[in-house]
Amino acid sequence: MCHRTKLNQNQNTINLMVNKEETVLPEGTSMAQLLKLRGIKSRSSVWVNGNQLLLAEYPTWILQEGDVVKILRVVAGG
Repeated sequence: MCHRTKLNQNQNTINLMVNKEETVLPEGTSMAQLLKLRGIKSRSSVWVNGNQLLLAEYPTWILQEGDVVKILRVVAGG
């Protein structure tokens, strides 16, 4: 199954994998925007192509064609 966001007809797109799911996003989408689209809080742990991102990088990290993204939600227990 492919996860698609709402796109304008003239908008360029990129294809990438997010948590083993094919995903199509608008070109220029940041990591923070992807998390928001998915309803995920930014305090999640995120890896792109095997490298963990810092929380401060989420707003400026622009996703690229072919990226492999892994998002792990941080769960606190008590």
